[in-house]
Amino acid sequence: MLEFIQQYLTTVFAALIIMSVTYLIFWVALGKKLSNRKIQLSKRAGWSQIKGEIIATLFSFIGSTAFMLLLLSFKDNGIAKFYIETGKYGWWYELITVVVMVLISDTWFYWSHRIMHHQSIYKYVHALHHKSLDVNPYTSTSFHVIEALWLTVWILPLTMFMPVSMVALGVMQVLGTFNNLKSHLGYELFPNFFSVAPFNILVTATNHSLHHTQYNGNYGLFFRFWDIVCGTELNTTNSTFAEIHQRINEKIIDNSKYRTLEINKIVKENNNTVSIYFKPNDTAFYNYKAGEYLTLKVKLNGRTYDRCFSLSSTPNIDEFLRVTVKLKGEVSHYFYNNAKIGDAIESLLPAGDFNFTPNATFEKHYIMVAGGSGITPLYSMIRQILQFEPKSKVTLLYANTNEENIIFKKELNQLVQQHSHFEYKDFISGKKRIGKEDLNIDPNAFYYICGTDSLKESITQYLKDLKINKSNINVEHFADGYTPWFGLFKQQKF
Repeated sequence: MLEFIQQYLTTVFAALIIMSVTYLIFWVALGKKLSNRKIQLSKRAGWSQIKGEIIATLFSFIGSTAFMLLLLSFKDNGIAKFYIETGKYGWWYELITVVVMVLISDTWFYWSHRIMHHQSIYKYVHALHHKSLDVNPYTSTSFHVIEALWLTVWILPLTMFMPVSMVALGVMQVLGTFNNLKSHLGYELFPNFFSVAPFNILVTATNHSLHHTQYNGNYGLFFRFWDIVCGTELNTTNSTFAEIHQRINEKIIDNSKYRTLEINKIVKENNNTVSIYFKPNDTAFYNYKAGEYLTLKVKLNGRTYDRCFSLSSTPNIDEFLRVTVKLKGEVSHYFYNNAKIGDAIESLLPAGDFNFTPNATFEKHYIMVAGGSGITPLYSMIRQILQFEPKSKVTLLYANTNEENIIFKKELNQLVQQHSHFEYKDFISGKKRIGKEDLNIDPNAFYYICGTDSLKESITQYLKDLKINKSNINVEHFADGYTPWFGLFKQQKF
């Protein structure tokens, strides 16, 4: 027990020192000079987030410390083939050992990471790490204790079959720490030539930052290999990296503090969906792009929930903020059943990678594919295109379980009557689903997709089969918030 406490305190102290120094250098001392390299221009990582990350780190290191002592115990008992004599099998063996560990850890991380994004696991384990949307050095060790153990357990069977020196293990730990800090730095420090071979095989800070905001993609640790081979690399990875290197005199918007929104209107769209209209005290809320979302903090029954909801209101058209919420969990049930006009809700300013900015000179064809409540960000985009990009055409393919669940049905039909360049088609489960032939409209069209995972997966596969340019496909990725393990034993509302 004394050895455990000593090892734990040493590890925690060293990690906090490394992360704090890195944070002070890049986020404080060099923050303004590196503003063009800040991946997310909306800064959301404030003290509230960092405090939560430090607490998560303290718990995660309990597991990793116990695992390290278990490895040493296996070594003492001759089960694990660790050795102290550096160069015992030659220096080439030491180098090969490090290379093998990097490749194995990268492969293990990729497939384990994908598994942890499965809906039956995600919200109870990996979602804790994903609470950090704007990553920073403290995010690099903010894991659920189970995840911290699972991501390192591969070293145990390796050392049972292959001798590993303590020096090689130390080098691997240094490489892992550096790579983890780099991926969660929040700033892209790699120069532009990392976009070309052979450097473009490496995971950049941009690559992993996009994973935190778009969730389902960019699962790699050291290399992009598995993401590329398995088709899980996010579409905007290369374009975002290039855009960062083209920036000039960018300013970082401080979005780390929650502001107050007041509910001033509630409209039940159907028997499981409600629209909540907000009146903000801060006019900065109106400076948003179609498709972006609000991060709301809602306190219910002694618990605080952080949930993201897409804005269904349209910038530069509506004089209100509106989220449209479908019944699913505790927060959506509150909005549907218990929310009252005058209720105060805390929120960050609008943000999100799935967004749209109109250009009056463009003459494009946009194909919007929505499933259920996935219509909310697309509805905002559609109205903005029709209003501010009049030369462009919009086609909406909207899937629902039944006609009664169609959100904004009346409003969509009105848009069809008002705009000749807008086409709208309904798809009802049991009658007709969106098929490949429905998407094969225009090979040069730009696709925006939002809905259930199954809908997004099928549509993206259809577009791949149709050989649609990957850069023309935009998918909204979202996931449930973190649920502590005791939530497993409570009755959940879905």
